[in-house]
Amino acid sequence: MPGLDPGIHARRNVPSDGVDGRVKPGHDGWKGVNDMKTLFLGGLAARVAPRILGKMTEKLDPTLLAELTDMQRLIPALAEAEIVVGHIWRSDFPEAPRLRLLQAATAGVDMLDLPSLPRGITLCNVFGHEPAIAEYVLMTMLALTHRLVDTVTAFRGGSWAAHQPAGGSAHGEALGKTIGILGYGRIGREVAKRAVGFGCTVIAANRSPIADKGDASEIYPLAELDRMLPQCDVLLIAAGLAPETQGLIDASRLSLMKPTALLINIGRAAIVDEEALYEALRGNKLGGAALDVWWRHWSPEHPDRRPSRFPFHELPNVLMTPHCSGFTDGTADRRWGNLAANLDRFVRGEPLNNVVMTT
Repeated sequence: MPGLDPGIHARRNVPSDGVDGRVKPGHDGWKGVNDMKTLFLGGLAARVAPRILGKMTEKLDPTLLAELTDMQRLIPALAEAEIVVGHIWRSDFPEAPRLRLLQAATAGVDMLDLPSLPRGITLCNVFGHEPAIAEYVLMTMLALTHRLVDTVTAFRGGSWAAHQPAGGSAHGEALGKTIGILGYGRIGREVAKRAVGFGCTVIAANRSPIADKGDASEIYPLAELDRMLPQCDVLLIAAGLAPETQGLIDASRLSLMKPTALLINIGRAAIVDEEALYEALRGNKLGGAALDVWWRHWSPEHPDRRPSRFPFHELPNVLMTPHCSGFTDGTADRRWGNLAANLDRFVRGEPLNNVVMTT
């Protein structure tokens, strides 16, 4: 995406012609001279800025800058910004002496170089994707358990192989299965709520202590993950990426799981050892997997890049999606509404929601 002119400011509650922040003429609502200077930094933040601004009640002085490497624009924009909205912060970014709030445009903050953040700022993240992702988890669990994709594909091709009178073998069902959730946060709890409705037992492992178990029957500390894994018919990876979770699900832990177990990852790919997972699935040491997060990522420069150095796409027991489980209109409406409300709170000097840390 091309760089955006930091001298062009969006106006609150005004239709926009695009992510460059230009507004259509004939509207009221120009920025005020004392409005907080706010930088929407990166392609995502620049693209959704008009929606966020349209949901705010307070006024900002916004700048949209999609291209992170455009130092000619980035240096003066960060020098002025009191608020930055975006999900990327790099150690080589210019100084931001006036910055007070870094509002991530995502739930994950693993693309922010936390040690290089300016001192004295507050970092917040944003949610709203939990219902959509929870539905994805249940959908893929059911599709794999019922062998839905294989059955539909075979029948479209003229095969009655899944039909009992034709000698087909029975598929599975969710009733009575145990779902283990690694990372019992917002997404994990939404999954648990839905899973018990299907008659599943939910257990979980979490890095920090959990006071309210919600719909889970048991919560294990992360140090006791190896006790949980053998019980799981389905293992959901819903944790954030951190030093203690990177590579956590390796070959030895995969070997603790039932050979019929399913693994669903909507957290971060690097929590699971890439080669170990591929070999377990290829060798039928796991029943199947649904993967929505990957070790390699799309970019405009590499739009056809495979998401892994291993051919997961050749495995019939894998459902693959391009990190889109939470990509719904409902997610967008909740997320940008919550983010806008947090910016309003900051402008008014009120307590902030979803504080990750202060520096």
